[in-house]
Amino acid sequence: MKKYAIGLAVGLVLTLGLGTVGTARDKDSEEAQKEVLDVLKLVETGKDDKALAARAADIKKKDVELNHLMKVYKLKEKGGLGYGENPDPKSGVEAKIIALQRTSNGPSANVIKKEAKDLIKLAHLNIAMAEIAKPHFVKPMDGKNKKDWDGWLDDQKKAARDLIEAVKATDGKAVSKAAKEMLNACTECHAHFRK
Repeated sequence: MKKYAIGLAVGLVLTLGLGTVGTARDKDSEEAQKEVLDVLKLVETGKDDKALAARAADIKKKDVELNHLMKVYKLKEKGGLGYGENPDPKSGVEAKIIALQRTSNGPSANVIKKEAKDLIKLAHLNIAMAEIAKPHFVKPMDGKNKKDWDGWLDDQKKAARDLIEAVKATDGKAVSKAAKEMLNACTECHAHFRK
């Protein structure tokens, strides 16, 4: 009976402790998301890269972890922003980028027109995240260094800006190409630095 009581006590402590850790992580992710949304507003209002870099440096000084910041890409139900003005729980920024580049023709002109505001917001978010990530370089890995890190983030920003132009031109092929380049920049960086 004594072993059973001890086992219950240990189980209760672990359950309560893990619940607290989960809550702390969720709180960290919520705070990180607020930081991302703040930078997103700066992008949407036309602030230049210098202003964005200064704001990104402030976030780094607060010691906000990049993993928490990047959670915005996840599905809405997993703590991400989701995609669209009223995101479905199963929608996500990363999932939308993947969907956009699946075919070389990209979305139809009607879809682009219907989703133009949301697609441009997605592009603005990627510009914001590229700037936010820059000061989070930690150390060289796989023979890749800060120059490579910054290069992929600059590629991400360029692809996001190309996406904006493609949406304005209602050009499905260009939307697909920009999404593919955005995804490639992310994939290359993650392949070397996110192990």
